[in-house]
Amino acid sequence: MFVDLQPADYQPVLPSGPGYGIGIVGCGITVCDSQAPAYKKAGYRVVACCDRIEERAHGAAANFGRVLVTTELEELLSYPEVQVVDLAVHHHQRLPLVEQIAAAGKHILSQKPLAPSLREAERIVEICRDAGVTLMVNHQARWAPSHRALKFLVDSGVLGHIYAFTHVFRAYQDFGWYAEREDFNIVDHGIHYIDLSRYFSGYTPLRVKATTTMVPGQSAVSPMIYTILFEYQPSCQVMTTLHFSNIVSAPALHDQFWFLDGTHGSALLSDPAGTAKLSLSFKDSPEQVQTFEIAGSWEYEGFAGSMGEMLLALEEGREPESSGRDHLVSLRMAFAAVESANSGEGVEFGG
Repeated sequence: MFVDLQPADYQPVLPSGPGYGIGIVGCGITVCDSQAPAYKKAGYRVVACCDRIEERAHGAAANFGRVLVTTELEELLSYPEVQVVDLAVHHHQRLPLVEQIAAAGKHILSQKPLAPSLREAERIVEICRDAGVTLMVNHQARWAPSHRALKFLVDSGVLGHIYAFTHVFRAYQDFGWYAEREDFNIVDHGIHYIDLSRYFSGYTPLRVKATTTMVPGQSAVSPMIYTILFEYQPSCQVMTTLHFSNIVSAPALHDQFWFLDGTHGSALLSDPAGTAKLSLSFKDSPEQVQTFEIAGSWEYEGFAGSMGEMLLALEEGREPESSGRDHLVSLRMAFAAVESANSGEGVEFGG
């Protein structure tokens, strides 16, 4: 079998015009280094930047023309040009800010995870629903071209019935606030891949099993290595395994892989810091392997794609992909994995 995979098959759809006015709240490293440059390249209309540290707000604003720079959320919310708030503060700071933003009638794109607890995340979703504002959570990994290419193959059916989704991730974040936050590896970073397991498979698990371990000499307060197994209804005939080691001290061997095995063939996505490669092999021609270099990057298409989805959803009057309500499912899966790792038992999820 021969597959013709083109960039148009997996590049995210972006709005054709500048659209809604965006106000950024929280101008840390990720915003200044990734989000703001992506929004500038995509031509989005960023009209205000807010941070408690004025220098940071100016740093993000430097990517755009004349924009409001402020250290006060109230000033940003009173600015009529702001229609969408990109909420990029840490998750434990979000609830009171969401209450203010929703009360002002502004739509919200929040970074993930939405909150430090499921109850608080559910409350945020309720607040936005009751205020009639759109809430989307920035699962930007869904818009990374490499992941969209894999999703395109899944949806095309060329692999047949996919019965195994396997992810392996190797990196190092045993420092800074990453190390200070409890359950960071699963709930903060690992939720990318927990969410992608739903994105790729289309299934929500029946049962979650997880194991973790501390590593000698680590700085992190919680384990930085995990293996998570998602079990589904028997009729699905699918299994997902996620293995994540975020304390690999040898950077030359940092990498991440997705393996998808189906009844017609298999796919391997290798997505290190450089160019992502997607390889395919089919059972009717096992001696042949097709390999594609994936065009684009997480840094641009990931961030531009997620905000683009938010803007398109508002234009079209629909719920965005990875809405607050949808995010709650991935967040429940992450917290179930934490519970399983702590108890040593599988956690029933409910399918």
